[in-house]
Amino acid sequence: MKKLSALLIGSVLLFPHSLAAEAFEGKVTMKITDSSGKAVPPLTFNLKEGFSRIDMEAGPGMTAGMIMDLNKKEMTILIPQQKMYMVQPLTLAAAASTAGVPDTTAEVSFEKAPDTEKILGYDCVKFIAKTKDSTTEIWTTDQLGTFLGMGMGGGGPMGGMMGGRRGGPAGAGSQPWAQALAGKNFFPLRVVTHNASGKETTRMEVTAIEKQSLPASLFAPPAGWQNLSDMMKNMGGGMPAGMMPPGMPGGN
Repeated sequence: MKKLSALLIGSVLLFPHSLAAEAFEGKVTMKITDSSGKAVPPLTFNLKEGFSRIDMEAGPGMTAGMIMDLNKKEMTILIPQQKMYMVQPLTLAAAASTAGVPDTTAEVSFEKAPDTEKILGYDCVKFIAKTKDSTTEIWTTDQLGTFLGMGMGGGGPMGGMMGGRRGGPAGAGSQPWAQALAGKNFFPLRVVTHNASGKETTRMEVTAIEKQSLPASLFAPPAGWQNLSDMMKNMGGGMPAGMMPPGMPGGN
């Protein structure tokens, strides 16, 4: 069985080969709290069939975002304050499956629990992911389509938004439960992780789900913004210092 690292492109969760038959369209707001009880600025997921856009506060008066396009297999990093964006390719994981319980690998065991609960009006089932260092309870629903990821952690383009100086749970997007969930028809509404001693280290909870029609323009960079993609390729893919907002790699 392939290791979880084979299911990652950078630290962005990989995408499924297909979405749910009746794809959800609307906004999902997620709150993340670290072990000290400190809340990270909430994430807003804008979901439309084939697309996922994530927006988050990246510092006082600053925002950052990411658009994931399944059809083009592209990820667009948005830097609103600079009116810039960068497009990077993404590759679908050949090993990703859309059916059944997430795989168990050498790094993480993943099993379905008998518990069920209704969260924000959506029917959820409970999964338990275990590693040698942690145990995570994941309450998921199949009514919001497939979770396309958070684009965080491990040096990814939004990694600094969740860790480092901002004090958030570094690497939240690359935790084993998230890797195992990639490519499955599940969307997490509550995720609680405990370390080996039983202390809660991270809590992620969806606080609002708004079903609504979203314009196609939301899933593309605004006209007139500067495309840094070619320049970044010539520079080896790195973002020049000072261009990224605080809390993101390269930000001040």
